[in-house]
Amino acid sequence: KSVKAGNLYVNRGTTGAITLRQPFGGMGKSALGPAIKAGGPNYVSQFMTFADTDSPRIDALRHEHALLRVVLDWRRKLEWRQLEPWAADIGKTIRAVKSYLFYADQEFQRAKDYFHLRGQDNIHRYRPLGTIVTRLHPADSLFDMLARIAATHIAGSVSVLSIPLDLDNAVTAFMQCSEAHAFIRDAIIRRQTDEELIASMSVVERIRYAASERVPGDVMAAAARRGFYIARAPVLMEGRLELIHYYQNQSICDTYHRYGNLGDRSRI
Repeated sequence: KSVKAGNLYVNRGTTGAITLRQPFGGMGKSALGPAIKAGGPNYVSQFMTFADTDSPRIDALRHEHALLRVVLDWRRKLEWRQLEPWAADIGKTIRAVKSYLFYADQEFQRAKDYFHLRGQDNIHRYRPLGTIVTRLHPADSLFDMLARIAATHIAGSVSVLSIPLDLDNAVTAFMQCSEAHAFIRDAIIRRQTDEELIASMSVVERIRYAASERVPGDVMAAAARRGFYIARAPVLMEGRLELIHYYQNQSICDTYHRYGNLGDRSRI
C-alpha cells in the first residue's frame, strides 16, 4: 500500500509483462497521459470519445454514502418542484452520483485477478490519485461542476474547486445556497488565476476540466513542459467511464509457489 509503483513483482523478474495479466504503466514519469495501463482493461478508452446518450443503468447500491443521502434528498425536493431553477442539472447529478457509487463498489474499489493461476496471483487494482483540481470555466454547467466534485470525493481523493477570479455566474451562485453546502463541504475552494493554477501543478496530482476546448493554451503548454496530465474529456454520468480519470492503476504479480510447491495454498 505504501509503494508508489505501477507494477510490483514478488519473487519473479520485472520483465515480461503479459497483456491484462501484468498490464504495464507507472505512477511517475513512466506514466503517459492519463496513466491508463497498456494492456489493461481501460486502455482502449483513451483512444475513444464518449458521450451520454441516456441515463446510466444502475443496480442496487450496497453501501450508504454521505453524497447518496444528499442526492436522495434532492430527488425528493425535485418531486415537490423545490429546485426548479437547477432541475435538469440536479437530475443529471443524482443519476451520476448513483452510477459513480455503483462502479466504485463494483470495479474501482475491488482488487481483481482475471486469471486465477495456480502458483501466481496477478492483481489489478486502483488507488486514489491524491489531490484533484476541478477547474471551472464560464461554459461549465452546474452538472459539470457537481459531477467532478462527486467523482473526486467518491474516489477518495482530496477535492480542490478552482474558480477563475472574475467568474461569477449561475454556477458559482449555486455554491452560496444551502443546497450546495452538504454536497461540496469537503472541497477546498480557491479563487485562482491561470498562473496560480499552473503553479499548483507541482503539488497536485491532476487537474480536471470539463472539455478540451476550455483549457487555455498557456495552461496546456505549461502542462506539456512539466509532463503533467490534464483530464479534459467531457464529464459523463456513466461511472464506469468517468471514474477512470480519478484513480491510478496498480498491478501486483506475486509468484508464491517454490519450484512447483504451493505451500499452504495446496490445500485450497
